[in-house]
Amino acid sequence: MNNPTVTVWCLTYNQKEFIKDALDGFVMQKTSFPFEVIVHDDASTDGTTDIVNEYAKKYPEIIKPMIETDNQWQKGGLKHIISIMNEKHRRGQYIAFCEGDDYWTDPLKLQRQVDFLESHSDYSMCFHSAKKKYETNAVAWIDCENIQDKDYDATDIFINWTVPTASVLCRKEAMDFYANLKHPERIQNYDIFIILSCAMVGKLRGMHEQMSVYRIQGEGLTYNKKALIRCTMNNPGHFMTLKDNFPIVDSKPVDDTISKVFFERAMIQDSFVKKQKDLWQSFCFDSNRFLKMTLETSVRKLKSFLHYCPI
Repeated sequence: MNNPTVTVWCLTYNQKEFIKDALDGFVMQKTSFPFEVIVHDDASTDGTTDIVNEYAKKYPEIIKPMIETDNQWQKGGLKHIISIMNEKHRRGQYIAFCEGDDYWTDPLKLQRQVDFLESHSDYSMCFHSAKKKYETNAVAWIDCENIQDKDYDATDIFINWTVPTASVLCRKEAMDFYANLKHPERIQNYDIFIILSCAMVGKLRGMHEQMSVYRIQGEGLTYNKKALIRCTMNNPGHFMTLKDNFPIVDSKPVDDTISKVFFERAMIQDSFVKKQKDLWQSFCFDSNRFLKMTLETSVRKLKSFLHYCPI
Protein backbone atom coordinates (compact mmCIF):
# COMPACT_ATOMS: atom_id res chain seq x y z
CA MET A 1 0.00 0.00 0.00
CA ASN A 2 1.17 3.52 -0.76
CA ASN A 3 0.96 5.97 2.09
CA PRO A 4 -2.62 5.72 3.43
CA THR A 5 -4.86 8.74 3.70
CA VAL A 6 -5.81 7.73 7.24
CA THR A 7 -3.85 5.85 9.89
CA VAL A 8 -6.02 4.54 12.72
CA TRP A 9 -4.52 3.92 16.16
CA CYS A 10 -6.19 1.12 18.09
CA LEU A 11 -4.77 0.44 21.56
CA THR A 12 -5.75 -2.80 23.25
CA TYR A 13 -4.80 -4.95 26.21
CA ASN A 14 -6.69 -8.01 27.46
CA GLN A 15 -9.93 -7.08 25.68
CA LYS A 16 -10.83 -10.47 24.26
CA GLU A 17 -14.54 -9.87 24.87
CA PHE A 18 -14.58 -6.55 23.02
CA ILE A 19 -11.84 -6.39 20.39
CA LYS A 20 -13.88 -8.07 17.63
CA ASP A 21 -16.40 -5.21 17.74
CA ALA A 22 -13.57 -2.71 17.20
CA LEU A 23 -12.01 -4.72 14.37
CA ASP A 24 -15.36 -5.23 12.64
CA GLY A 25 -15.95 -1.48 12.81
CA PHE A 26 -12.66 -0.90 10.98
CA VAL A 27 -12.99 -3.44 8.20
CA MET A 28 -16.57 -2.42 7.34
CA GLN A 29 -15.47 1.14 6.45
CA LYS A 30 -16.35 2.15 2.89
CA THR A 31 -13.87 4.74 1.63
CA SER A 32 -12.60 6.19 -1.63
CA PHE A 33 -9.09 6.28 -0.15
CA PRO A 34 -6.70 3.79 1.45
CA PHE A 35 -6.49 3.53 5.21
CA GLU A 36 -4.64 1.36 7.70
CA VAL A 37 -5.30 0.33 11.30
CA ILE A 38 -2.32 -0.06 13.60
CA VAL A 39 -3.46 -2.35 16.42
CA HIS A 40 -1.11 -1.94 19.36
CA ASP A 41 -1.54 -5.04 21.53
CA ASP A 42 0.26 -4.37 24.80
CA ALA A 43 1.34 -7.99 25.45
CA SER A 44 -2.17 -9.31 26.10
CA THR A 45 -2.46 -12.64 27.94
CA ASP A 46 -6.17 -13.46 27.46
CA GLY A 47 -6.35 -14.37 23.77
CA THR A 48 -6.76 -10.84 22.40
CA THR A 49 -3.56 -11.27 20.38
CA ASP A 50 -4.93 -14.34 18.58
CA ILE A 51 -8.02 -12.42 17.50
CA VAL A 52 -5.95 -9.48 16.24
CA ASN A 53 -3.67 -11.80 14.25
CA GLU A 54 -6.69 -13.61 12.80
CA TYR A 55 -8.10 -10.33 11.44
CA ALA A 56 -4.67 -9.29 10.19
CA LYS A 57 -4.45 -12.46 8.09
CA LYS A 58 -7.95 -11.95 6.72
CA TYR A 59 -7.57 -8.20 6.05
CA PRO A 60 -3.81 -7.67 5.54
CA GLU A 61 -4.26 -4.37 3.69
CA ILE A 62 -6.14 -2.85 6.61
CA ILE A 63 -5.19 -4.46 9.93
CA LYS A 64 -1.53 -4.04 10.88
CA PRO A 65 -0.77 -5.68 14.24
CA MET A 66 1.91 -4.29 16.53
CA ILE A 67 2.26 -6.99 19.15
CA GLU A 68 4.39 -6.11 22.17
CA THR A 69 6.32 -8.82 23.98
CA ASP A 70 6.77 -6.61 27.05
CA ASN A 71 3.95 -4.57 28.53
CA GLN A 72 4.61 -0.93 27.64
CA TRP A 73 2.02 0.44 30.06
CA GLN A 74 4.28 -0.60 32.93
CA LYS A 75 7.14 1.38 31.39
CA GLY A 76 5.37 4.73 31.34
CA GLY A 77 1.61 4.44 31.12
CA LEU A 78 -0.62 5.53 28.27
CA LYS A 79 1.50 8.56 27.39
CA HIS A 80 4.43 6.21 26.69
CA ILE A 81 2.32 4.10 24.33
CA ILE A 82 1.05 7.20 22.51
CA SER A 83 4.65 8.35 22.10
CA ILE A 84 5.50 4.99 20.49
CA MET A 85 2.57 5.33 18.10
CA ASN A 86 3.41 8.94 17.30
CA GLU A 87 7.04 8.12 16.55
CA LYS A 88 6.44 5.00 14.44
CA HIS A 89 2.94 5.16 12.98
CA ARG A 90 2.12 8.52 11.42
CA ARG A 91 2.03 7.56 7.74
CA GLY A 92 -1.45 8.84 7.11
CA GLN A 93 -2.38 12.40 6.27
CA TYR A 94 -4.98 12.03 9.01
CA ILE A 95 -4.96 10.14 12.33
CA ALA A 96 -8.04 8.45 13.80
CA PHE A 97 -8.38 6.81 17.20
CA CYS A 98 -10.33 3.88 18.63
CA GLU A 99 -9.35 2.00 21.78
CA GLY A 100 -10.01 -1.72 21.77
CA ASP A 101 -13.12 -1.61 23.94
CA ASP A 102 -14.87 1.04 21.80
CA TYR A 103 -16.08 0.56 18.23
CA TRP A 104 -17.37 2.31 15.11
CA THR A 105 -20.94 1.74 13.95
CA ASP A 106 -21.21 3.69 10.69
CA PRO A 107 -19.45 2.34 7.57
CA LEU A 108 -19.15 5.89 6.23
CA LYS A 109 -17.59 7.38 9.37
CA LEU A 110 -14.09 7.85 7.96
CA GLN A 111 -15.35 8.99 4.56
CA ARG A 112 -17.59 11.67 6.07
CA GLN A 113 -14.85 13.01 8.30
CA VAL A 114 -12.16 13.03 5.62
CA ASP A 115 -14.56 14.74 3.21
CA PHE A 116 -15.12 17.48 5.77
CA LEU A 117 -11.43 18.10 6.48
CA GLU A 118 -10.53 17.93 2.79
CA SER A 119 -13.02 20.69 2.03
CA HIS A 120 -12.21 22.81 5.12
CA SER A 121 -8.48 23.42 5.23
CA ASP A 122 -8.73 25.73 8.27
CA TYR A 123 -9.97 22.86 10.46
CA SER A 124 -7.54 20.47 12.13
CA MET A 125 -10.01 18.03 13.68
CA CYS A 126 -13.59 16.82 13.60
CA PHE A 127 -15.47 14.55 16.00
CA HIS A 128 -18.98 13.19 16.37
CA SER A 129 -21.56 11.86 18.81
CA ALA A 130 -21.16 8.41 20.31
CA LYS A 131 -23.61 6.12 22.05
CA LYS A 132 -22.69 5.09 25.58
CA LYS A 133 -22.83 1.37 26.33
CA TYR A 134 -22.59 0.27 29.94
CA GLU A 135 -20.91 -2.99 30.92
CA THR A 136 -20.67 -1.95 34.58
CA ASN A 137 -22.46 0.09 37.24
CA ALA A 138 -19.95 2.93 36.90
CA VAL A 139 -21.40 6.27 35.80
CA ALA A 140 -19.82 7.93 32.75
CA TRP A 141 -19.95 11.69 33.23
CA ILE A 142 -18.92 12.48 29.64
CA ASP A 143 -21.80 13.99 27.65
CA CYS A 144 -20.93 12.53 24.25
CA GLU A 145 -24.28 11.46 22.84
CA ASN A 146 -25.48 14.83 21.59
CA ILE A 147 -22.59 16.58 19.87
CA GLN A 148 -23.85 19.51 17.83
CA ASP A 149 -23.00 20.51 14.27
CA LYS A 150 -20.89 23.48 15.27
CA ASP A 151 -17.38 24.70 16.01
CA TYR A 152 -15.98 24.02 19.49
CA ASP A 153 -13.25 26.15 21.00
CA ALA A 154 -10.45 25.00 23.31
CA THR A 155 -11.95 26.48 26.49
CA ASP A 156 -15.33 24.87 25.81
CA ILE A 157 -13.64 21.51 25.28
CA PHE A 158 -11.72 21.88 28.54
CA ILE A 159 -14.71 22.93 30.65
CA ASN A 160 -17.35 20.66 29.11
CA TRP A 161 -15.54 17.53 28.05
CA THR A 162 -17.72 15.99 25.34
CA VAL A 163 -15.27 14.36 22.93
CA PRO A 164 -15.38 10.55 22.69
CA THR A 165 -11.90 9.40 21.67
CA ALA A 166 -13.18 6.96 19.04
CA SER A 167 -14.86 9.84 17.22
CA VAL A 168 -11.73 11.90 16.58
CA LEU A 169 -10.10 12.41 13.19
CA CYS A 170 -7.27 14.93 13.07
CA ARG A 171 -4.57 16.18 10.74
CA LYS A 172 -1.10 14.74 11.20
CA GLU A 173 0.19 18.27 11.89
CA ALA A 174 -1.66 18.22 15.22
CA MET A 175 0.39 15.20 16.25
CA ASP A 176 3.53 17.10 15.26
CA PHE A 177 2.52 19.75 17.80
CA TYR A 178 1.74 17.04 20.38
CA ALA A 179 5.17 15.47 19.85
CA ASN A 180 6.85 18.71 20.95
CA LEU A 181 4.89 19.46 24.11
CA LYS A 182 6.78 20.75 27.14
CA HIS A 183 6.97 18.38 30.14
CA PRO A 184 5.31 15.40 28.41
CA GLU A 185 6.36 13.11 31.27
CA ARG A 186 3.62 14.68 33.44
CA ILE A 187 0.78 13.88 31.04
CA GLN A 188 -1.69 11.26 32.28
CA ASN A 189 -4.47 11.07 29.69
CA TYR A 190 -3.50 11.68 26.11
CA ASP A 191 -6.89 12.58 24.64
CA ILE A 192 -7.32 16.11 26.01
CA PHE A 193 -3.72 16.93 25.05
CA ILE A 194 -4.21 15.68 21.50
CA ILE A 195 -7.44 17.62 21.09
CA LEU A 196 -5.94 20.82 22.46
CA SER A 197 -2.95 20.26 20.17
CA CYS A 198 -5.48 20.20 17.33
CA ALA A 199 -6.93 23.48 18.59
CA MET A 200 -3.46 25.04 18.45
CA VAL A 201 -3.13 24.34 14.71
CA GLY A 202 -6.71 24.77 13.46
CA LYS A 203 -10.42 24.84 14.24
CA LEU A 204 -12.47 21.99 15.76
CA ARG A 205 -15.78 20.80 14.33
CA GLY A 206 -18.51 18.70 15.92
CA MET A 207 -20.88 16.41 14.03
CA HIS A 208 -24.25 15.31 15.41
CA GLU A 209 -24.28 11.81 13.87
CA GLN A 210 -23.70 8.93 16.30
CA MET A 211 -21.05 6.91 14.48
CA SER A 212 -19.34 5.03 17.33
CA VAL A 213 -19.93 3.43 20.72
CA TYR A 214 -18.18 4.50 23.91
CA ARG A 215 -18.10 1.43 26.11
CA ILE A 216 -17.98 1.82 29.89
CA GLN A 217 -16.68 -1.34 31.52
CA GLY A 218 -15.12 -2.22 34.86
CA GLU A 219 -11.61 -2.86 33.60
CA GLY A 220 -11.39 0.33 31.56
CA LEU A 221 -8.67 2.82 32.43
CA THR A 222 -11.09 5.55 33.46
CA TYR A 223 -12.95 3.45 36.00
CA ASN A 224 -10.15 1.48 37.66
CA LYS A 225 -10.04 2.50 41.36
CA LYS A 226 -6.29 2.09 41.74
CA ALA A 227 -5.79 4.17 38.61
CA LEU A 228 -8.02 6.89 40.06
CA ILE A 229 -5.88 7.09 43.20
CA ARG A 230 -2.76 7.30 41.06
CA CYS A 231 -4.40 10.02 38.98
CA THR A 232 -5.18 12.03 42.11
CA MET A 233 -1.48 12.07 42.98
CA ASN A 234 -0.42 13.01 39.44
CA ASN A 235 -3.22 15.41 38.50
CA PRO A 236 -1.47 18.65 39.61
CA GLY A 237 1.45 18.04 37.25
CA HIS A 238 -0.92 16.95 34.49
CA PHE A 239 -2.97 20.16 34.58
CA MET A 240 0.04 22.41 35.09
CA THR A 241 1.48 20.88 31.91
CA LEU A 242 -1.80 21.68 30.16
CA LYS A 243 -1.55 25.28 31.36
CA ASP A 244 2.07 25.54 30.15
CA ASN A 245 1.31 24.24 26.65
CA PHE A 246 -2.11 25.63 25.73
CA PRO A 247 -2.46 29.39 26.26
CA ILE A 248 -5.59 29.35 24.08
CA VAL A 249 -7.52 27.84 27.01
CA ASP A 250 -8.84 30.56 29.30
CA SER A 251 -6.67 30.62 32.43
CA LYS A 252 -9.52 31.02 34.93
CA PRO A 253 -11.05 27.50 34.59
CA VAL A 254 -7.56 25.98 34.33
CA ASP A 255 -6.39 27.66 37.55
CA ASP A 256 -9.63 26.62 39.24
CA THR A 257 -8.97 23.01 38.24
CA ILE A 258 -5.33 23.13 39.37
CA SER A 259 -6.43 24.51 42.74
CA LYS A 260 -8.99 21.71 43.03
CA VAL A 261 -6.57 18.89 42.23
CA PHE A 262 -3.90 20.22 44.61
CA PHE A 263 -6.52 20.27 47.38
CA GLU A 264 -7.66 16.72 46.52
CA ARG A 265 -4.07 15.48 46.60
CA ALA A 266 -3.49 17.17 49.95
CA MET A 267 -6.36 15.14 51.40
CA ILE A 268 -4.58 11.84 50.67
CA GLN A 269 -1.00 12.88 51.39
CA ASP A 270 0.60 10.82 54.17
CA SER A 271 3.13 13.54 54.99
CA PHE A 272 2.09 16.65 56.95
CA VAL A 273 4.68 18.77 55.12
CA LYS A 274 3.50 17.61 51.69
CA LYS A 275 -0.11 18.18 52.72
CA GLN A 276 0.63 21.76 53.72
CA LYS A 277 2.56 22.42 50.49
CA ASP A 278 -0.35 21.16 48.41
CA LEU A 279 -2.86 23.24 50.35
CA TRP A 280 -0.71 26.33 49.81
CA GLN A 281 -0.52 25.64 46.07
CA SER A 282 -4.30 25.21 46.03
CA PHE A 283 -4.72 28.61 47.66
CA CYS A 284 -2.22 30.29 45.32
CA PHE A 285 -3.86 29.09 42.11
CA ASP A 286 -7.41 30.00 43.13
CA SER A 287 -8.18 31.22 46.64
CA ASN A 288 -11.95 31.03 46.08
CA ARG A 289 -11.77 27.37 45.07
CA PHE A 290 -9.51 26.67 48.06
CA LEU A 291 -11.91 28.32 50.51
CA LYS A 292 -14.91 26.54 49.02
CA MET A 293 -13.26 23.12 49.30
CA THR A 294 -12.01 23.88 52.81
CA LEU A 295 -15.57 24.71 53.87
CA GLU A 296 -17.00 21.60 52.19
CA THR A 297 -14.40 19.39 53.86
CA SER A 298 -15.05 20.95 57.26
CA VAL A 299 -18.81 20.43 56.90
CA ARG A 300 -18.31 16.76 55.97
CA LYS A 301 -16.05 16.18 58.96
CA LEU A 302 -18.51 17.90 61.29
CA LYS A 303 -21.41 15.78 60.00
CA SER A 304 -19.34 12.64 60.42
CA PHE A 305 -18.42 13.64 63.98
CA LEU A 306 -22.01 14.39 64.90
CA HIS A 307 -23.16 11.09 63.43
CA TYR A 308 -20.80 8.98 65.51
CA CYS A 309 -20.63 11.16 68.62
CA PRO A 310 -22.79 9.67 71.43
CA ILE A 311 -25.52 11.95 72.81
